[in-house]
Amino acid sequence: MNNFEKVFSNTGSKKVVLINRLSDPSMWVLYVYKKILFFKKKMQTYWFTNQEDAEVFALEYVKNNE
Repeated sequence: MNNFEKVFSNTGSKKVVLINRLSDPSMWVLYVYKKILFFKKKMQTYWFTNQEDAEVFALEYVKNNE
């Protein structure tokens, strides 16, 4: 099995990704990356205990920050 990964935004200079790793299935992590030339830098990390809260937060984050 693979890790769960869902991309919420990949436009402009930011990428917002929700990840749930098999090594720790109870934690949902939302990463915000900033694209700089050919690289991506992790700018922010948000941790959640369930998928629903993480997805709602990700949608609001994308709506308010792009």
